Parts: sequence; C-alpha cells; structure tokens
Amino acid sequence: MYIYRTDCVDPKYNLATEEYLTRSLKFDEPILFLWQNDNTIVVGRNQNAAWEINLQQAEADNVNVIRRNTGGGTIFHDLGNMNFSIIYTDKENTAVSMFSTMLEPVIETLNRMGVAAQFSGRNDIVLNEKKISGNAMWKEGQRFLQHGTILFNANLDKLTKYLTVDRAKILSKNIKSIAARVTNINSEVEHKIEIKDFMDELIKTYETKNEVKELVLEQQDIKAIEDLCESKYRDPNWTYAKNATFTYQNKVRIEGKGGVDVLAQIVDGKILDVKFYGDFLGFAGTEKLEQSLINVEYKTKDIKIVLEQNNIQAIFGDNFVIQDILDLLIQ
Repeated sequence: MYIYRTDCVDPKYNLATEEYLTRSLKFDEPILFLWQNDNTIVVGRNQNAAWEINLQQAEADNVNVIRRNTGGGTIFHDLGNMNFSIIYTDKENTAVSMFSTMLEPVIETLNRMGVAAQFSGRNDIVLNEKKISGNAMWKEGQRFLQHGTILFNANLDKLTKYLTVDRAKILSKNIKSIAARVTNINSEVEHKIEIKDFMDELIKTYETKNEVKELVLEQQDIKAIEDLCESKYRDPNWTYAKNATFTYQNKVRIEGKGGVDVLAQIVDGKILDVKFYGDFLGFAGTEKLEQSLINVEYKTKDIKIVLEQNNIQAIFGDNFVIQDILDLLIQ
C-alpha cells in the first residue's frame, strides 16, 4: 500500500491531486492520501452552491469555495479538520458496499488513541452519538475513491456562519443538505489529540495490515496535477456552473424604505433575465438596471460592480443603498 501525505493546504490543488491519483492507472496498489484544507467550503458534486452557501459572507471573508467529485453535503474545512482518501482499483465493483470495512482502520486507530468512535448509519463515524466524520465515494471506471473528514478541533461556528443561513426562496431540483449534529473529538475526550499524531498512528495501523511504502510523485505526475488543477479546479465553472440552473425569487420589506420583489432566471451561473417589483418610491424605473444585469456572473463581486454603475436611489428611493439590493439578489 502507498502512503501519500502532503503539507499543502490549497483545496484546489489537493482535490486535483486526489483526482489524479484516482484516475491514474500507474498505481497498482491501494493509496492512502492524508491532507488538510485551510478555510474552505467544499460543495458536494450534486449540490447547488447558491443554495448551500452564504456567498456574500464567504467572499467577504476570502473563503475558498470548491466543488468535489463525490456526493453528499456541503462542509467547511479548516486546519482543525483532517481529510483522508482511500484509492484503489475495483475490478469486481464491490467498493460501493464497503464503507464500514474501509473505515475499520480509522476507527481502530481512534479507539487505540482513547476515542470511543463507532461506525454509524451508512457512512458516518460518531463519538458520543455525535458525528465526527462524514464520508463519500466516487467510482471512475475501475478506479475507486472513498474519502472522509475527521473533526479534531475545527471551528464549528463557521458551519453556521457560511452554511446554515436563512435562504431566499430558491426553486431548485438539486439536493439540499440537512445539517447534521457534529462535534470535535477534542471537545469530547480528556487527552487532546494532535492531527499529526493521528496521521502517524493511522499509518502504523495500516502497517500492521499491509506492506506500506511512501508514494513519491515524479515530475510528470506533478505536471499532470498542476494541469488538472488549472483546467478544472481553478475554473469557476466547475464550482458554480454545474447544477447552477435555477429560478430565484426573493422579497423583502425594509422599514422606512418599502418592499422589493425580485424574480431572476439564472442559468449556468449567469443571470439571463431579472425583474424588480415593489412599492418602493424611486423615480427612474428599473428597466436600465435589469438590462445591465443580464449575462452578469451570479457572484457578489460582479453584481456589485453593476449596482455601483447604477443610481440605486433614483431607482428604488432615497433611503436605499447598494447593499439592500445586493442582499435581495444574493442571500
């Protein structure tokens, strides 16, 4: 079995590495990939990023936002969380039913370190009946990936700040995440565990079961990862355009300003049509603003630029500011 452990905390490069290792047929033995992401929201493959994330807050805080190849819900990564990926060739197509088996070394290691972790449900690890690890899988041809997170000392307040928000009325066919009850391992145990120490112990667990050796990437491997990172994971279309077709409706009433209702058609991450309605007291009409928003990327910074180019007070009334309309368009 190969072990590949990285100090890189760039989520886009790490996900490119994971995909490359999964797709590559040159590695004929299983791979354990250990890694971390810093300050990152990771969207499930089948999710609508606009529903799952408070995009304004994430952009304001310079949070990385990226879509992964596996399904499941949206999660937040920081350096209090670790990620592990188990990658191998699955010629018999049996991997899809092996979550509990694949997680045995992880649970064994946690138990040995004084953490009474257990497998739960279909794909979770729990401690004191609270979730400490979620897992997902992806199969590409005969290659199989199962990966998961383990919460040691993550900032769980960020889950609320970026993910659990009072959403606008969005009509979508995409799967919506349901927030799970989660906890950090170090909040539940007497003797705190460093992530580095857990990684060391996990490798020792695998050494008792397999012949373990370090995976060394050659220059051609690194070049392929960099190319994949640039062409896919650094392209906003991968994160935002996939499953991004939805009908958006939002209505607000602001004390002393009036009510505003917006209807928008957003396709592949761009505004194709938008109409404002309401009892606001602007004098200029909304048509010029509506026209200027067409074909604009559905992102906070792009919409804000357009709003700054329009006279918001003339359109909506003296008391309105740009942030009022930005909040209406992006929750």
